Amino acid sequence: MRRLILLTLYLLLGARLPLVGQGELIVMSYNVENLFDLEDHPERADDEFLPSGSHRWTKARYERKLHQIAEVLSSAGSLTHFPDLVALVEVENAGVLRDLLSHTPLGAQAGYAFTVTEGEDPRGINVALLYRTETFRLLGRRELPLHFPFDSTKRTRPILEVSGLVPTGDTLCLYVCHLPSRRGGARQSERYRRYACEQLRELTTRRLEGSGGHTHVLVLGDFNGAPEEPATREALGSRPYPESGGGTLPPRDTLHAELYELTPRRAEGAPPGTYCFRGVWTQLDQIHASRSLLGGGRLSYVEGSAEIFYRPFMGQPSVSSPFPVPFRTYGGAFWRGGYSDHYPLRIRLRYERP
Repeated sequence: MRRLILLTLYLLLGARLPLVGQGELIVMSYNVENLFDLEDHPERADDEFLPSGSHRWTKARYERKLHQIAEVLSSAGSLTHFPDLVALVEVENAGVLRDLLSHTPLGAQAGYAFTVTEGEDPRGINVALLYRTETFRLLGRRELPLHFPFDSTKRTRPILEVSGLVPTGDTLCLYVCHLPSRRGGARQSERYRRYACEQLRELTTRRLEGSGGHTHVLVLGDFNGAPEEPATREALGSRPYPESGGGTLPPRDTLHAELYELTPRRAEGAPPGTYCFRGVWTQLDQIHASRSLLGGGRLSYVEGSAEIFYRPFMGQPSVSSPFPVPFRTYGGAFWRGGYSDHYPLRIRLRYERP
């Protein structure tokens, strides 16, 4: 309760500060772990997240989670404004986002609008984008369903494509994704993630071709695999951005969609990944940027700003890890009352006004 009171005071103070970005955009990707409403949607397998379901998902728990998400997002902002663009993974529908923006202090102060998919995932989970209308003017959005030619029965989350104008007048296009899970084994499920990344590669290539350097791309979300796995390195064609070499880009490779993975810096005390399972940390959550954002232009990635966003209240001690693991909402069907089973990612983009 004390933390929620402090959050409210922080947001009220923020209302007196200029919310227009001062040369930087803050971009986040956050898997919020099963943000379900309290309604029964008969066409989806959401029964466990009902008051009468196995998870005992009550109004009090739902409201608590909304405030926890708002707390994380407000903590990830600067002294003058909130994160400008937030990719959210594992949200059920537009209703939970309306509640996030109306039941917490976040909505009144941050100036967010949102767009969310209505996909075919059997459980009904989707991906979404929160965006501050002062720094991102929506141009268009579309959902891109994933239908697998080798498995006509498989249903999963669509890719969300959102494009908008940033303060430079350039177009920024974001692809928010939650790739197929590793259920059934990493090797057995890899072909689904590989196919999804092949689709992303085609989409980003078409978007960047003929843009004249004034269209930029970010691909972000939960990839359900590490950046070095074949789905990312081969199918998506994204390579590590060589920040350790001073950000010098390798020669242009026309066989790739010109995407680079923004590897989070490993600062002292930083988490070794965004997700921890039985003591093993992995980087399931990723952000990939087009080459056009890495050349120091009028809209460009701030060198070294990619990080796993962590604050002590978001983690808890574990006997399986020397670093606090994400303080999750549920462990199986047991309610733990935490924030999420993932830590979010955060980057900054610098812009110059025309």
